[in-house]
Amino acid sequence: MKTIYALIWCCPDEVFSQEEFDSRIPRLMEWLRSLQSGGHLVACGGGGFETAAGGLTLIQAESIEQATELASGTPMNEIGTTEIFIWDIFYANLVHTENIGKLQ
Repeated sequence: MKTIYALIWCCPDEVFSQEEFDSRIPRLMEWLRSLQSGGHLVACGGGGFETAAGGLTLIQAESIEQATELASGTPMNEIGTTEIFIWDIFYANLVHTENIGKLQ
């Protein structure tokens, strides 16, 4: 059975560079498209924490090992870190597809 994993990326504000971040967006979108085409992408989005830039990617994987392998593909790991959590979903209404064109 596939498990949902939350890949939580963050980069502390004191080392964050918008230019470095922006330069990785094309590769980030390529990574997200590969997750989607492989049937792993559940949801993704960006934002930040109080003292750090951040993003959340929810994926489906067969094991923590596979989730770790998939998470290693994001270019954002070059400028921050990704933590992996098992994400127990009790309810989801994922109908927000306004930006899906960015993944196609």
